[in-house]
Amino acid sequence: MKLLIRNGMIVTPDQVCKKDILIIGDKIREVNDNILPREIFHGCKIIDASGKFVIPGIIDAHTHYFMKSSSNQITADDFYSGSISAAFGGVTTFIDYAEQQRGHTIKEAFANRQKEAKGKAVVDYSLHQSVCSLYPNLKKDLEELKTEGVNSLKLFTTYKEDGSMLDKESWLDLLRMSRDLKLLITVHAEDDEMIDQNKTKYKEKGELPPYFHTQLRPPEIEYEAIKKVGNMAKSLDMPIYIVHLSSEKGYKALKEIRKSRGKIFAETAPHYLLLTEDLLKGKDAQKYFMTPPLRKKEDNLALWRAIENNDIEVIASDHCSYTIEQKLSSSNCLNILSGIPGSETLLPLVYSYGVRRGYFDIKRMVNLLSTNPAKIFGLYPEKGSLKVGTDADLVIFDPEKEIIISDSMQHTAAGYTPFDGFKVKGYPIATILRGKVIVNENRFYGEQGGGKFLKGKESVLY
Repeated sequence: MKLLIRNGMIVTPDQVCKKDILIIGDKIREVNDNILPREIFHGCKIIDASGKFVIPGIIDAHTHYFMKSSSNQITADDFYSGSISAAFGGVTTFIDYAEQQRGHTIKEAFANRQKEAKGKAVVDYSLHQSVCSLYPNLKKDLEELKTEGVNSLKLFTTYKEDGSMLDKESWLDLLRMSRDLKLLITVHAEDDEMIDQNKTKYKEKGELPPYFHTQLRPPEIEYEAIKKVGNMAKSLDMPIYIVHLSSEKGYKALKEIRKSRGKIFAETAPHYLLLTEDLLKGKDAQKYFMTPPLRKKEDNLALWRAIENNDIEVIASDHCSYTIEQKLSSSNCLNILSGIPGSETLLPLVYSYGVRRGYFDIKRMVNLLSTNPAKIFGLYPEKGSLKVGTDADLVIFDPEKEIIISDSMQHTAAGYTPFDGFKVKGYPIATILRGKVIVNENRFYGEQGGGKFLKGKESVLY
């Protein structure tokens, strides 16, 4: 297959310039000022991208497709429907999680997750590995997992009740093993002891409505967890990565660790930039329920400033979708299913509310959504670049296309979006995966199982 994209404004973290891109097979063959049709092989398809940006495929570095909750509920999106939704948003690679279960090894978790994903995803994918318990052969298993292409682990500092949390006494051992193997530790940072103390305060109240989620998990618990794990990593002279940074206090902890020469990095998500905790007081509040919870407007602004100051490296969706029926099945904040859909709206929201509002330029957007996650999780330059010889993953993005995001236009099996009613100017109109157009003008041309597993190399953070 041969494809020529002409007259587009090519965007990389370093430059924006008008170039043509020639794709042969699944690779970028040439990037040049004016590639003429007569200079290429017969049968080449030509796309005129005049007035459009051409950017590297988006990498959603934090998703939860086909995830089982502690109450044995399964997310609405599996690897097929979730990745279709992602593709409509310009995502060509996602990174999901293999979650260790108590009494089982990480190798079992990884093998099971590979089986669940195989033959389902329509875009390429990689995996993080969560660790909830240590066992005698763990370091050997971690070493073998690294050879299988996993370069990052996830540590939970909360969720003790469902078995996800690693005992605090084991954190240092896991960090040491990870440092020795140069595996990047990523952290869900909320202090579980403080959460338990807050739960005790409301023990006599009975059922707690959705808004109490913000009382049980205030920003102070994020600050405390980041400080604890950040200082521990600093003592070992190793990098650490905080997922879904949600608050001004969390950002404060991040800056304090960095000021003391800690190697700490972070991602945030659109909902922590654009939504506020007031939604948890309104109708169908459960639709806006995730962990950490939504914060105040001041926290939104603090995180935008953090990105503006280059203190956040990645924006990801934390896509974890349940249907409205699943979300509304409980009104008690201790039992509401946590998570929202987000892969499909990631790119247009970041462009419209980040680039258009002047927090950063489109080059920085490409870094936040594509190049940085590719480098951090060992997928660069095959992913996250427009270099000659690399995978032809591209998005054709129309900066003038105006859309009001709605539940009805989403492709997630959740059937809704928490950003219903948000107006965006700038939208992906074509998604190209390894040289094949899989989405064009809101029509899907990909195939189930068309995505492949990507082996991550060592993170650049080491």
